Amino acid sequence: MKKLFFTLAALILCGSALTGTATARNTHQSGSEHQVFSFSERPRTQTLVTSQVRHGGYGSLIYGVTSINGEVVMLRGSRGAWILNLSPQHALHIGLASYRTTPDAEAINWTRDGIERPEIRINYGGFEMEYVNRSFRLVHFGTQLLVGSGSVRYDNRNIPVDKTSDRYFVAQPGVNAFLNVTNWFRISAGAYYRYTANVNLEGTDSSELSGFSGILGLRFGRF
Repeated sequence: MKKLFFTLAALILCGSALTGTATARNTHQSGSEHQVFSFSERPRTQTLVTSQVRHGGYGSLIYGVTSINGEVVMLRGSRGAWILNLSPQHALHIGLASYRTTPDAEAINWTRDGIERPEIRINYGGFEMEYVNRSFRLVHFGTQLLVGSGSVRYDNRNIPVDKTSDRYFVAQPGVNAFLNVTNWFRISAGAYYRYTANVNLEGTDSSELSGFSGILGLRFGRF
């Protein structure tokens, strides 16, 4: 009877030891599987700007039409910009631009008797920032903003008046459409609005120098 009792006790103890070992092994394996899952299945973080920004730059010739003192005149200019390709979808252009009118526009509301009505010419420019979306596409679009200053003056600087020129503030937002001709040449067409302020010159004013422009650009560079 005693032998049978000790035999059963030994069997129970051996079974408990084997069960504990198997449980520990399963727990360790489960923990390892959980760690592998948590790291291998973690989704990639989405960001607007990738860690690898590709740089470029371009120079551009500008041709356009606008309105000065109620007359349609031509615009000519140039711009240059540093390109930051933040991601395949988003690019930022930071640079400078300048514009000038040709031919000159006649002064309006001229009240000086005995002095021939002069013609007025303007130029302006400043810091320009542009956002371009999906520039890898054949046709793509962007928006831009120029902030700077300009000058307006009479074509004849020798007329007998107290002031023959003035400087003013200018802000010019716009939208552009682009056509990729080659990897290094692009054509842009845009519609801008030129806002001017603080014009103080007889024969014109801020409202007469403000207005819409249609712009064509020829861009050469590394995009």
